[in-house]
Amino acid sequence: MNQVKNNFQIIAATVSTLYFGLFAYGAFRFIQEFESIFDSFEAELPIQTSILIGSYRYWGILSLISAFVLYKVSKGKSSRSMKLLIWLFILSLLLVPFAIWGVYSPILEGSGQPAI
Repeated sequence: MNQVKNNFQIIAATVSTLYFGLFAYGAFRFIQEFESIFDSFEAELPIQTSILIGSYRYWGILSLISAFVLYKVSKGKSSRSMKLLIWLFILSLLLVPFAIWGVYSPILEGSGQPAI
């Protein structure tokens, strides 16, 4: 039974590492496009958009931490490592609505103003 649990944890850590890598790459490509659009506006951006643009480059650290967890799980030291992996997954799920909010907030905040 312990071997089955260990194999499951290795598979979960591997899938999570791939997920975080693809998530960070997708966010980088997606937000980078919006960053160039926002730069062309030459206007002050909302705080959440500024935070998003300042931080999205570092989201790849999630995949590095996940790869470290994968290494720890493969060596059999998995109890705390798997808890960390779960927290990283929850963080990544929270980053998705934050990214959407940050990207679209300049559009939504300006929607109440009349066009000149």
